[in-house]
Amino acid sequence: MDFPINSLLLKSILEDTPTFMGIYNIATNRYVFINKVGLNMFEVSDIEEFATKYPEGFRKDKLNLENRNEIYEHVKTKQTRIEEALFETSSKLQFWGTLQISIFESEGHEYYLVRINDTTYQKNAEQQLEDDNNRFQALFMHAAIGLVMVDREGKIILSNRFANVIFGYETGELEGQLLEVLIPHNIREKHRETYENYTHKPQSRPMGIGLDLKARKKDGTLFPVEISLSHFKSGGKPYYISFINDATFKKKAETDLLIKTTEIQKLNNSLEKEVVNRTNALVETLKNLEQSKKELEVALNKEKELGELKSRFVSMASHEFRTPLTAILSAASLIEKYVKTEEQDKRQRHTQRIMNAVGNLTDILEEFLSVGKLEEGKVYAKLANFELPALVEESISDLKSILKKNQRIDYQHIGDTIVCLDKSLFRKIIINLGSNAVKFSNENSTISISTEKLEKMLVLKVSDQGIGISEEDQKHLFDRFFRGANVTNIQGTGLGLHIVARYTELLGGQVFVESKLNRGTTFSIKFDL
Repeated sequence: MDFPINSLLLKSILEDTPTFMGIYNIATNRYVFINKVGLNMFEVSDIEEFATKYPEGFRKDKLNLENRNEIYEHVKTKQTRIEEALFETSSKLQFWGTLQISIFESEGHEYYLVRINDTTYQKNAEQQLEDDNNRFQALFMHAAIGLVMVDREGKIILSNRFANVIFGYETGELEGQLLEVLIPHNIREKHRETYENYTHKPQSRPMGIGLDLKARKKDGTLFPVEISLSHFKSGGKPYYISFINDATFKKKAETDLLIKTTEIQKLNNSLEKEVVNRTNALVETLKNLEQSKKELEVALNKEKELGELKSRFVSMASHEFRTPLTAILSAASLIEKYVKTEEQDKRQRHTQRIMNAVGNLTDILEEFLSVGKLEEGKVYAKLANFELPALVEESISDLKSILKKNQRIDYQHIGDTIVCLDKSLFRKIIINLGSNAVKFSNENSTISISTEKLEKMLVLKVSDQGIGISEEDQKHLFDRFFRGANVTNIQGTGLGLHIVARYTELLGGQVFVESKLNRGTTFSIKFDL
């Protein structure tokens, strides 16, 4: 078909535009011109092939006559129509784009000037950012401790479900109110001064530092609390988080212990006068009271240990989640700046950063879930025969995606290849030990993995040439959230080796470690078959 306007300049302008540009004859429902970029976008070589492959248009959802009339009336009235649509190429490849339609006349005929900008990468980046925010919300809202976040002025920005319950508020009811609504009336003035000082020189404060604190519920009642504090910046603005634990039961236990101790003292004083007649009864009573005292002490020690674990978890989670979230926010902001087609490589680089950060968050959440299931006793060993070398090779293949420059993994097997263990748990052990070896080794290094099937034993070894583990740190290596002194700058949760030890225990095995600083580490696991 002929070009509707006899202008080489106009053709040149449309041809040089780096997006889909087309001229559509409204009367014949056919395109009379599509630039080269547009033809490539829909995988055709010329306009005749386009008309053949797209007789009903290039939208995923085809337009009927009513739709076409509605578009015509809109463009005729408003001059321009802009909408987001899903397109489909001849090879069924789908992509999102911004469709812009304007109308003009030439030689007594009406034409549409059609422009399409591919927005698929922006759409995917927005979706990944939304998914990541959903994961963050899930972790924040379902934490088994009260979380309240405020801004510089002390206004509550966010509170989780646990906080709402202990303070007696409905979901969202606290947001927008000042933090003072949770503070007893008699200390609000002092709290304002303390809060102002804290915002000028914020620092993290752990739980269990001996402060006698009380908080105020919605109905005005006061209750004892333990509070730890943390802070961070987002968009240049400071924010502060309170981690709140209801200490009612702990205080009651302390009071009960004090009462019991007092009762024991009174009983001893009174029994001095009747020592001869009541010796047997006294011994029995003292035994019972001593047992109660021990039980209360055990309860208090467990509560203290739980408080320490929560503090370590909060500190670790705040750091490990803030890093990928900051990367995601930064990458998403930069993507918006690259709108030109020739900047696709830059958009793709930042999109990959977002995907890597989301992957890191997914790994962290997986470790949290694994520890939770282990602690609840929901993980069981399901023994079955499987081909050992094949499983190890499959695990090594998964590890190759995280290898540093010129790192390599060597694997050797000795003995029979069939073993009877839980295939899933064994694979997770290999992945955890292998990823640690990669993470704590330098570039151009070799990680060695070996398996040996003996008559009644299976031995798995994973060795690296990395930074090693000090003798002091080896004592706590399998504790929850423990990280060695020489790995503080390397990302990690401190849960990997704890999970390995627990899985090994479920499989009836034992873990051994040999390591020297800057010389490397070897983990050996022996399973009785």
